[in-house]
Amino acid sequence: MRADFEDSYRELEPAAARLLRLLALHPADGIGLPAAAVLADRPEDETLDRLEALAGRGLVTDAGGGRYTLPGPVRVRAAEHAEAEDDPDERDAALRRVLDHYLSAAPGTGLEEQGLALLDRERRAEAVETLEEALEEALRDAGRGGDHRTVLIARHNLGRALTAAGALDRAMRLLGPLPEEFAALPEPDDRNRGRALLGLGEAYLRARRPVAAVNFFGQALEIMRTLDAPDLQADAYAHLAEAARQRGDETAERTARDAAAALRARAGERAGERAGGEVRPSRGPS
Repeated sequence: MRADFEDSYRELEPAAARLLRLLALHPADGIGLPAAAVLADRPEDETLDRLEALAGRGLVTDAGGGRYTLPGPVRVRAAEHAEAEDDPDERDAALRRVLDHYLSAAPGTGLEEQGLALLDRERRAEAVETLEEALEEALRDAGRGGDHRTVLIARHNLGRALTAAGALDRAMRLLGPLPEEFAALPEPDDRNRGRALLGLGEAYLRARRPVAAVNFFGQALEIMRTLDAPDLQADAYAHLAEAARQRGDETAERTARDAAAALRARAGERAGERAGGEVRPSRGPS
């Protein structure tokens, strides 16, 4: 699958490749044309042409009703390219644009997108309620032959919202099985497995259980190193720093914060190298 993806990716025009990378970072599983245009900051007619080009190569699925999804393996590979090729500030700006779009309740906005936008704005109770409905919708779709991976992502999103809302026991029950379930998919989803471990660790950290949290953050860090994803490695180190602070270990806290800062700087350097036409592999601290 990886070789097939890389062959297709290399043949894409730069604008289509950029759209694919942004779609891989989109927090919800599906996206409509207006939101895709906002995400890419391009006109809708141009974005539609790019989506059709991606669909023609099997990199995007036309789900009907003007919505598009990325097959799980494609999302994983395209997200890896986004981490390697795109400036972190540009990625953040794209996500901010599309979340603002969803928060405005634009036509075509789904439950998952609404819930994630509410969570981003710290409207936690509303986010939990909306993401519960989104999970129920995903379960119904899976029962009709839909993608089980969509259910796992919906559970992860709801777990994040429950953690933010302080419903920690429920969040831990919901998030606990996810890392192994992402690993057990027909095409294992290591990126979302790592994100699920980070989410589970955060729930334990908020419950003032830093020793258990460190275990989850450590597992996530190893996955992110394998994926060569410096931004996500930095997130893991930032969480490890907070766990060290809770344990009163100032040395470990300082070491983890320094590692997070170094990785974020390295991610910026990588983006600069890409802009100058030179991209070199990046490794995080050991």
